[in-house]
Amino acid sequence: MLKSCFWMIPVLLILSHASSSASEKIAVAAFEYPPVYQEAKDKGLSGDIVVAAFKAVGIEADLKFYPVARMICNVADGNEVCGIGGAVLFEAPDIAPKVRVSSVIQYVSQGFLYDSRKYPRGIDYATLQDMQRYRIGVLFSSGIMKYLEKAGLKLEPSASHKASARQLNAGMIDAWAIVDLTGFMHMKELFPAEARFYRNTRPFNRGDVSLVCSTKRDPDNAYAKRFEEGLSRIKKNGSYMRLMAKYYG
Repeated sequence: MLKSCFWMIPVLLILSHASSSASEKIAVAAFEYPPVYQEAKDKGLSGDIVVAAFKAVGIEADLKFYPVARMICNVADGNEVCGIGGAVLFEAPDIAPKVRVSSVIQYVSQGFLYDSRKYPRGIDYATLQDMQRYRIGVLFSSGIMKYLEKAGLKLEPSASHKASARQLNAGMIDAWAIVDLTGFMHMKELFPAEARFYRNTRPFNRGDVSLVCSTKRDPDNAYAKRFEEGLSRIKKNGSYMRLMAKYYG
C-alpha cells in the first residue's frame, strides 16, 4: 500500500503547483484617466491590456485606483507591486531609484483642446513656448502637467478631468492639455449639445503608458518580465488589437 502511494506524490506536487500558479493575484495601482484607465467594469484601454497581459501568464491582475501623487508614492514605497502611467511620473529624484520602468503598454496622443467659437482660426504653435500666452488646464500631478511645467506654461491644475472640462466650457481656461480620447469623451458627456465646437491642436507629445514596478516588492524584476511575456502573447494572438479597436473604433 505504501509503495503504491509513492507514485502519487509527484502528481500531487504538480497539481498543487499548477493550482497555485493559476490563482496568483497582483494589485496594479492606477489613477482615473478614462478611457485610458478607469474605475469601472471595463478598466479602460491600458487597464484592459494590463489585465489581459497578466492573465496570459497565469496572473489575475486587479487595478486599484488612487489620486495621482498617492499612486506614485504607493509604488515607490512598495505598498503596491506595480503601477501604470507615463514614465515621466516617476522621474523625481526621490522616486526614480525606487522603481523600474518596464514595458510600454501603449502610446497616447497629447494635445490642446480648445473652443472653436472662441478661437475660430484655431490655435497653432511652432514650439511649446508659443503657448505661454494661453491659460492651460491640466490634471494635477499628471504626466502632462510635469511635461508642460518644463516649458514654463501658465498651467491651471484641477483635481479631476471633469473640472478642467467645465473650466474650458466656461471660458476660465483657453485650452486643455489632455489625451485626445479623454478630452473628447468628457466634452461629449458633459456638453453634448456643444461638443462639436471643440477642436484639438496638433499633438505636442506622444506620451507613453508603461508598467512601473517597485524595486522593493519586485527586486528581481520577475513581475515586469512576466508582464512583458504576457504582452508579447496578446500581441501575437490578436487580443491587443481587438482591445485597441474596442476603444478607438
